[in-house]
Amino acid sequence: MTAERPLSTVVTPQSERRCVALWSLREDVLVDMGGPASPVVLSGRWGETRLHRAGPLVREALRRMSLGPISLANVAAELAADSSVRPSSPGGRTASVTGAQAEILMVLHRLQHMVVRSLTLEGADQPLLSVVPIAQSARYRPDIVDRQRPVRLSRFAFLRSEGEGFVLEGPVSLYRVVLHAPEAAWVVSMLGRALTVDEIAAAVPLPAAVVAEIVGHLLGTGMVLSAEQPSPAADRGGPGAYEEGRGGGDPVPSFAEDLDPALLSWGAVDLLFHSRSTLGRHDADFGATYPLAGRLPPAPAVKPLPDGPRIALPRPSLSEVTAADPPLTTVVEGRRSIRRYGSEPLTAAALGEFLYRALRVRGLHEGQGEGRQEEAYSDRPYPSGGRAYELEFYLTIRDCAGIPSGTHYYAPLEHCLVQIGDGGTDSTTAELVAEAQISAGLVDPPSVVITITSRIHRLSWKYSGLPYALTLKHVGAVIQNLYLIGTAMGLAACALGSGDVELAARTTGTDWLTEPSVGGFALGVAPHLSPTIP
Repeated sequence: MTAERPLSTVVTPQSERRCVALWSLREDVLVDMGGPASPVVLSGRWGETRLHRAGPLVREALRRMSLGPISLANVAAELAADSSVRPSSPGGRTASVTGAQAEILMVLHRLQHMVVRSLTLEGADQPLLSVVPIAQSARYRPDIVDRQRPVRLSRFAFLRSEGEGFVLEGPVSLYRVVLHAPEAAWVVSMLGRALTVDEIAAAVPLPAAVVAEIVGHLLGTGMVLSAEQPSPAADRGGPGAYEEGRGGGDPVPSFAEDLDPALLSWGAVDLLFHSRSTLGRHDADFGATYPLAGRLPPAPAVKPLPDGPRIALPRPSLSEVTAADPPLTTVVEGRRSIRRYGSEPLTAAALGEFLYRALRVRGLHEGQGEGRQEEAYSDRPYPSGGRAYELEFYLTIRDCAGIPSGTHYYAPLEHCLVQIGDGGTDSTTAELVAEAQISAGLVDPPSVVITITSRIHRLSWKYSGLPYALTLKHVGAVIQNLYLIGTAMGLAACALGSGDVELAARTTGTDWLTEPSVGGFALGVAPHLSPTIP
């Protein structure tokens, strides 16, 4: 939306241009004025707000704000000029305008979670930047800037493109800053290290007063930080002591964020992932919104089998397994990560039982759509949110009696292995086994490495905000399943703490974007123990 021009549109020299504050409503806010005696109802992402005693001035301001950024001074001045109120003394009209602005501001204080604050250069056609609240608890106010105190971006701030400009956001902030004009981006680009406003103004073609306004708006979001005041003993030269410190003396600018124990515990990417895959600190779509329905078909409930030779696996008798298994509590209490292996090889029968009990498809069902194309779904021995069952399993086999070495895809519906590539013990297979040994701290190389991948489209077709976080939860559920069944069978089971996504993609023949590796598991025969099925 184009910003409303300030009253004065006289073109001024760059060095004399000043900033004007603009106000608007979030784009998702609807304003229902009703009749003159009816309350004004504002509806947005976080519910409704009713204004029961909104006068003509407030109604007009909200009407204009719903159309785009406006100057409150303009609205107040125009309505004051049209009103029958006559100033009682010189300056009375000014007092009326000031009072009108105060009336509007009192109302907007209640609506802070719906109000977008923008900053523009006088006479410009578009704002410099806009500060958009992204949480119901957002309460924004620009900061007053000490031009001699260093400022810098938070290490949790992220600058990205939305295709038509830059957006600054981060998990520590309840706001999103849209950088409309290059002048705002110039200032942000200078904030990668601690600088004063005057230092920034010396490096960009903007007056120091404009730089200060931009920085003040960014400080209000929490994504730009102001340095802590130096101690009195160090403040020999006043604010200049900062400059002395950055030249090699003391004090060096320090920021509260760098000393906060709560923030020191988080990496920037981890905190962003956590905040965006939960509710409360963002305004993105979330949950089962079906964002790709109508654009792409859902992925099949069971992955089509890849080409390659198939190896049928033995199917155990579940009644015999039930009779032979130790009690659940014994298995849970006995579960351990076992990192060394016995001398006996793993067998095809034991591996077949393990996979059948842990990962097979127990049933396949067609989707029953209700107004939208719905996914088919399957039933398996582990939980999966939305019955997605997006996880797939590839076995890199080093030593298993009855099964050739190499990488195989486990087909959970057919309960068979499908050989990937040419098979054999090529360098990629050996590299993956070696990586698993290092990752899990195994004493010996494992007999089998299970690479867990995710057909992420099974989740992203249906869910917003959740897909990757949800697939990691599913990995945790599957690994617990593998641990417990491996323990019950007397196998050496151990989860892998990390993995090389590029190596996994080469080994399994998958695309890391469409079916990324998300977990791994090592399997063998435990020392001095044998599997329950010979």
